[in-house]
Amino acid sequence: MRHIVCILLSCAIIALAFHYAEPLPRLPQKEEFLPKAEYAKAIAMGHNVTAAGIFWIGGVIDLGESYLYGTSYAWLSHVGNLSTELDSLFRTPYMVVGSITTTDEPDTTDFTVMRRAVRVFPDDWRLAIYFALRLANGPTHNYAEAAKIMKHFEASTDTSIPAHIKTIYRNFELNTMQTEMALETIINDALNPQYKDLIKGFTPKTLRVLHRTHDADSNVTNEVSFIIKKLSEHAIDPNYAYRRLLSLKKED
Repeated sequence: MRHIVCILLSCAIIALAFHYAEPLPRLPQKEEFLPKAEYAKAIAMGHNVTAAGIFWIGGVIDLGESYLYGTSYAWLSHVGNLSTELDSLFRTPYMVVGSITTTDEPDTTDFTVMRRAVRVFPDDWRLAIYFALRLANGPTHNYAEAAKIMKHFEASTDTSIPAHIKTIYRNFELNTMQTEMALETIINDALNPQYKDLIKGFTPKTLRVLHRTHDADSNVTNEVSFIIKKLSEHAIDPNYAYRRLLSLKKED
């Protein structure tokens, strides 16, 4: 009897929610409808978790159909937002929205979903890196917020977090700095024994700061790599390294 009541309640939620829904912009193949969260919560009558699952399943089905028939489906982040408004601990929408949204997607609806994700699951580095990369490489190029999100993991004692994730906030910070300050930061990090195993990644960082492209065969790349390596070995004067690296900056 309980199962029958749950099924009937689910059907009622869907019917009433769609009745009160406002249409989203027209897609090439059809219109999609989503209710506002407050309507969905009122209709769910305390069964928010059930309602969140129903809306999410519907969104995933539509997404699957778009892959199957080669059509477009641009509203998964909207569905993810509604589902996580109903149940903020519903982790699956965060993971899916974060993983399938391209970093250069102009629609930033997913930002609302992913900000909720890092607020509810602050120690989940995978959710954090999805959002940080989106912030940094997306239309806003918000390196400062990306750095702030990832800096949380620097002092984490969780051994399952990869070492480069704990230090990736530096990549985002460098993009907010002037060349001189960024070079000082890179040199200090290169001298830090804590980062010795990550030293190969310092060369492309330095080249970006110098407005250079990474070309394994170029003289500039080879010289930068050499200087960084010698810094990590404490075999070169940091002041000389700073001056030499700064001289390699490509002028606009």
